[in-house]
Amino acid sequence: MKKLLCILAAALAGSALAWSLGVDEPEIQSAGRDSVEFENYGGPHAVIETAAAITNIGTELGLVVAEDVSVPVTVRPEGKYTLIHAVDPETEEGLDADILLLNPNAGVDHIRNLRRIISGYLTAAYGYSADDAETIAVFVTVYNAVYRGDLDYFAGKYKEAVMVCLDEEKVGLSTVWSEWPGNTQIVIPLNDPDSGISSVDTTTISDEQVIEALRQDEDMGIETRQAMTEIKEKEAVTATQRAQDAQKEAAVQKQEAARAETPEAREAAQEKAEAAAQTATEQQQLADRKNYEVQEERQDIADDKKTVIPEVDTSSYVTGLFGADDASGLYCLMTVDSATGEVIRTSPVTEIHGKNTYMVENVQVTQEDGETGSFSSLYIAVCGTNDGHSAVRLCLIDPISLEIVAQSEETLSDSSELLKSGDSFYVVMEEDGEAYIAAFSKDLVMTARSEQTVKATTPLNLINRGLLVTSEDGDPLLLDTGSLEQIW
Repeated sequence: MKKLLCILAAALAGSALAWSLGVDEPEIQSAGRDSVEFENYGGPHAVIETAAAITNIGTELGLVVAEDVSVPVTVRPEGKYTLIHAVDPETEEGLDADILLLNPNAGVDHIRNLRRIISGYLTAAYGYSADDAETIAVFVTVYNAVYRGDLDYFAGKYKEAVMVCLDEEKVGLSTVWSEWPGNTQIVIPLNDPDSGISSVDTTTISDEQVIEALRQDEDMGIETRQAMTEIKEKEAVTATQRAQDAQKEAAVQKQEAARAETPEAREAAQEKAEAAAQTATEQQQLADRKNYEVQEERQDIADDKKTVIPEVDTSSYVTGLFGADDASGLYCLMTVDSATGEVIRTSPVTEIHGKNTYMVENVQVTQEDGETGSFSSLYIAVCGTNDGHSAVRLCLIDPISLEIVAQSEETLSDSSELLKSGDSFYVVMEEDGEAYIAAFSKDLVMTARSEQTVKATTPLNLINRGLLVTSEDGDPLLLDTGSLEQIW
């Protein structure tokens, strides 16, 4: 019933005259927590999507809204991701909004990728540059995490056309990725179209609470904060230009009033002159406020840059495997201070198979954004579970962040070990329901694969004549370590 009311409210609002909309960033920035930390999925994926493909999810939603932003519309109601463009231009009180729904079959599991979807949407729907959209997306997610489940807050800010679409159990964004599918309504407040400077009102984006949250990051959020001041600078320039244009228009209309031959023409010109003068005043005030905010924020950033962050002595830090799931025999990497026992960092990769991980050096791999990354050292391990969302793959893990930086395209057996010999890494690979022995380079390139099938649970035994494994019928099978061809 509530969904029907939401669609009905949107349809009723559709009769209004065309107008322009943008994102109301002041509401984004009124978030009231000291910090927001998202818990993301850290393992390998069953389906590997590029960064461009993930961004395109939002782009496709935005292109529909961009056809006419004055018209309420629900985009892809049966899809993995639904966008409700909830606008009512006939109601002045309260805010309109875009609402991004993460439906039960949504696959996004990392805040980075969720922000890519939002960024793609903002760029396509409202014409933001990629850089500006990325900055806004950060604050949209923080805003929704802060007000997660707070329906009273939304009721005090938004129009009824928005409120009929919101559910107290789903509104906002959980900080835990596993709670996102089917339980998320990301609210993007839309700006007063008369502001004119851009689609986004950034005043509240620099709210003290949100800035303080950014300052909790290791880098104090300096780069993100600088990006916001640059947006504000552009807004100030636009507002100043609009103020000057309005002043010129007011002068023209005053001259028209003086030359008018009839009282009616004189009155019409005077009204236009007054309206232009009012616009000029409002735009100049807006420009002044933006310039003031830029000055204040740049000073805060400069002060933070001067903050002396004491160097941490990491010479006593060690990283090793620790039990993550005793029942399934899965492990995770942890970095601890060997002098004190303090846990410094726990890897989000909690599904490492067996007890073998190896350090590889001078590695070049294609990362999820499509770019080739060079790393001086990485851990290589068999990670994941074949459960539909995750998959067992050969993974490379950053030794500092302990996060996956790359994963093999090939899927491995749930029982696969990892064996190193020379420059090759041997695993049990699965393909079309059959198991094979495969060899990989340190860059996750498969260099050889056995023609013979093997048991998915076979041990990997390195002997002086080759690699000894168990064939599919249970017999011993010796393979050449280079070609993985059968010896006997």
